[in-house]
Amino acid sequence: MRRRGYSLTRYADDWAVSCRSAQEARAALQTATRILKALGVEINPQKTRIVHVRHGFEFLGYKIKQGRKLDLPPSKIKSGAKAGEMYGYPREKSIRRLKEKVRQVTRRNAPLTIGMMIKKLNPILNGWGRHYKQAHVRKLFNQLDRWVVRRIWSHHYKRWRNTGWKTLPEEKLYGEYGLVNLIRLIPSIASRKKEPL
Repeated sequence: MRRRGYSLTRYADDWAVSCRSAQEARAALQTATRILKALGVEINPQKTRIVHVRHGFEFLGYKIKQGRKLDLPPSKIKSGAKAGEMYGYPREKSIRRLKEKVRQVTRRNAPLTIGMMIKKLNPILNGWGRHYKQAHVRKLFNQLDRWVVRRIWSHHYKRWRNTGWKTLPEEKLYGEYGLVNLIRLIPSIASRKKEPL
């Protein structure tokens, strides 16, 4: 495919081809179908689509999309994001799956101490966060960090509304207990000098 001039992104048996037009995309699909058929492999019609990048597509657990016009002047944008550029974001299914795993560990009736719970949560958060840390996730990671802390407080006090912020502040959970902080996994934030939370 690359020798024929197509821009191909591949990981194992998942791949995406970038094209300049719908016509070029249809030709790429026909070419790929022929090449794979000769190798004894068929394209999965349920997973194969031709889409415009404005509408986005899913690839390796990411939603890849073209950004829209930004409402801020360039001097106000600190992240380096630019209008019209491509960005990746965890797909909804991946976010739901992470939340379900966290819910399983932080059930109110789970017979775990805070330390034991964090030991179970950390591999889940670390693995998921490291997979998506290069994506457009600063806002999402911030929301998830706050949600995980609330789940821990909820387990400890056996109710959602509580005063966990007084006796188990975030500083204690991240510092003393070593809870994984998703926002600190983002390379641009991790490279900064560590500041107190």
